[in-house]
Amino acid sequence: MSSTDDTDNSHLTGVAEMWDALKTADEAEQVEQQVLRWTDNECKEQINAGNYDATVSLSDLYDRFYRFFVQGDTDAGTGTPVDITHAFPAELTNAVASKLLFQRVIDQLVERDALLYVYDKQRVRSRAAEVTRYFALLRQRFDDESDFEHAPSLTKMVKMDIQSREKPKWGEDGINLSDEIRDILDTIRTADPAPELVASADTGSWRDATHQALELIYELCHRREMTGLAAFQGRALDRLYRQAVTTEAQDTSHVVTASTGGGKTEAFLFPILAYTFTTAHPDIQLDGVEAVLAYPRKDLCDNQFERIVEYLYDLKQIIADNDTPFDSLPVTVALQHSGAENTEIDCPVDDCDGRISTDSMECSKDPAHSLDFARADKGATADIIVITPDTLHRRLMDHRGHSQFWKHSSPPKFVVLDEVHVYTNQYGMHVANVMRRFKAALKAVDDQQEPSLVASSATISNAAPFTKKIFGTPHAEEITPCKGTDCDGDHYKNHCDENEIEEIGWEYLVFVKATDPREVQVPQGEAKYLPRRDWDEDDYVETNVTNLSSMIQVAFSMYHTILKERPDDGPMKNKILGFVDSIDSVKRLGDYIHDAESDRGVSAQALFTLRAPDAFLREEGEDGTNPDCPKHQFRSNAADHERAVCEPLPPNAQLNPCPVYEAGECWWTMTDDLDLEPMDVYMHKSGRTETPDGRPANDDAWDMMVTTSALEVGFDHPGIVGTFQYRAPMNIPGFVQRKGRGGRDPEDQPISVVVLGSRPEDAFYFHHENLLSDPDPRYLQINLDEENEFVRTEHLVSAIFDYLNITDHDTADEIYRRLDIETLDDKLQNTDEIESWLHRAFPAVDDDLITEVVDEIQRYVARTQAPLTPAAVGGDMQQFWEAARIPRGTKQSDLESQLDDLKFKRRLLQELEDNNLNIQTDE
Repeated sequence: MSSTDDTDNSHLTGVAEMWDALKTADEAEQVEQQVLRWTDNECKEQINAGNYDATVSLSDLYDRFYRFFVQGDTDAGTGTPVDITHAFPAELTNAVASKLLFQRVIDQLVERDALLYVYDKQRVRSRAAEVTRYFALLRQRFDDESDFEHAPSLTKMVKMDIQSREKPKWGEDGINLSDEIRDILDTIRTADPAPELVASADTGSWRDATHQALELIYELCHRREMTGLAAFQGRALDRLYRQAVTTEAQDTSHVVTASTGGGKTEAFLFPILAYTFTTAHPDIQLDGVEAVLAYPRKDLCDNQFERIVEYLYDLKQIIADNDTPFDSLPVTVALQHSGAENTEIDCPVDDCDGRISTDSMECSKDPAHSLDFARADKGATADIIVITPDTLHRRLMDHRGHSQFWKHSSPPKFVVLDEVHVYTNQYGMHVANVMRRFKAALKAVDDQQEPSLVASSATISNAAPFTKKIFGTPHAEEITPCKGTDCDGDHYKNHCDENEIEEIGWEYLVFVKATDPREVQVPQGEAKYLPRRDWDEDDYVETNVTNLSSMIQVAFSMYHTILKERPDDGPMKNKILGFVDSIDSVKRLGDYIHDAESDRGVSAQALFTLRAPDAFLREEGEDGTNPDCPKHQFRSNAADHERAVCEPLPPNAQLNPCPVYEAGECWWTMTDDLDLEPMDVYMHKSGRTETPDGRPANDDAWDMMVTTSALEVGFDHPGIVGTFQYRAPMNIPGFVQRKGRGGRDPEDQPISVVVLGSRPEDAFYFHHENLLSDPDPRYLQINLDEENEFVRTEHLVSAIFDYLNITDHDTADEIYRRLDIETLDDKLQNTDEIESWLHRAFPAVDDDLITEVVDEIQRYVARTQAPLTPAAVGGDMQQFWEAARIPRGTKQSDLESQLDDLKFKRRLLQELEDNNLNIQTDE
């Protein structure tokens, strides 16, 4: 064997040894990611300068690699360098070892499809940059007989950005939950119990109950391998639970903030669960609802109800398997919104893939998997109620709310507003007033008990001031991960010298500026060789190119070209969630994408197949799907991996030119089986998921979901690796939430694409894309005019019916459900009591406004007792409220008859007015 062979063998052995050493030290992935990040950043700079064929030379990459990982030069990279020299074999110099290891890193990234070799294999391009190139060169295809060169362009320009992804440190880098619980119990030992727990204070039962409740939370976290909580979660457990069971900080509301997927739900849910088990202790057993969790969307309610069910199911197993004070699970949960009884959730039983319908609470796969601790029937009471603010608004006034909240001796303790950034503008004013009314009702039931008010959001920079406004409290405290020296708050163990945030990777953002809408004529057949003036009507196809055309092409090109993954365990990473800002656009866009993916595309061919890299996908002589691919350039006598001139590297104009690839009509990365299959498109709107043909869909078989803001928050699917936004988003916090739906796992590197059209706001965001990719905190401030007089006046009226429902339910029920106006008129005469109630609910409102509202509703009720039709035209003395009243036992047919009668009378009055007749009543 020659010395050259010996050297080659030693190099191969050395590379394997170095790689194994780095993997053993958990450094191999970190090195790979750093090299990929360098490549991505360089490609980004070139793309944003207008060079969509961005590349990075391996020599430049190696220079940074050597300086950063071998010499420890921090200027060459980001973060703390990993010293890789410990893995170098003694017989190799640093220069040789680093080159060998660098080549191994590049090969690993190419094998993962994260990098592509280009040109002479001395340059690379990142997968994200290659996909961005396709977006920049998109054309609208019509027919496979038309030349792609005549297809209209859909993109003016593109921009690319890369942003770090951060999350709170947990697990091994988190806090010890056992220590945290011990500290909480030490503090409680010298504290006074909350008023509702005073009765058990003499026996010490309340402290025993707190200890056992926190032990259950520990067992729950241990069962779910969550004992290393994030520090801010530990603070939330401490602050919120202690506030609930003691007399501390009763006038302070709290707001939990962290990144999307950062564990905010557990931060407020664990204290709530601990409190419910405390009050359910055999020596305490409070009667009533313990927590009201309000979510802005019905879909989010369903998602969080499912999560709570999973936790309660685990707690049920813990109680069954361990010695606890409880014979069975004492905590219940109820889902309350207009569609709650027609919802499905995943079965919480391990290894069961069944679905549980909320109307029966039984599993579709095994009826024995039933949820006896969950309910969804209207008006159902429970320890934890998941609800929307609008439903809560109605429950304050109706009989269902009375049975849920007000007939019990103990009112709800916790009130949570999750995703609080949504509550802005008029909706925010509405919710702020609902909170004031709800607080007044709580105090009316028990004026000693103080509610624990909690908000939560990932995209709000003025968290504490906003929380004070929406809850109407004098103080608010933000509970958020500490950022070390940049932090100025009172945080974990009263010190802020540790950064509780860690970078877990990065995300890609691509901004596509669509061409302006226009009419185009595309020549067909031989006409493409003729001057336009010589075309006959049959020689071209005329069509409109719109902003929506760009979105359609971006959507399916995105799905078929981005990197998808099949993890060894866990769900496949292959789903895309798309957002539009109108319900009509959901249907139109979803249908168009479905057509493009099906046999209703060009010449009954899915559009993505027209861009297939046939030159190396097909065997020699096999028909391809890309009509423009120069298959005639196959080299039949070449090896398999070199059977086309464009293999094994993407074509380039100097070495192996291909006009199809250069025009963006060959999607080089579309080679995986997942890439080459048509995608299944679902649409979600108004709480309903459906297929393009209108069938309801409750399965997980979708590849792309088009939706509105309904899934903007709380939709946490682990398989989503990409999101897109059509046109400028309605607001910046909402967009941050939308892109946060992708990449829920720490190891993901999601991509978000924003297709911007021709409107002024689209142009603004394209030229100020940093407002979306990395917004300044001032753009994440949520404004709220909680004192808006018009909205408040409406709630002053509603609060009058709150007063009736809580102080005299039987009478209120007749008024609310049976429209008993005479009784209402009588009750409204209690002016002093009503005004006193309104003052307690809205202390900032002037006396004159309250008096004006009460007087006005009294006058309105009096007017409803006037005759419905004038006697002068043959009317009777039936009063308006009597005509609108629905007597007990009324059938649907009777209602229809009454409605027809009312419509007739309305037409009669309209005709009288049109004829200028003087209408007089008997009065």
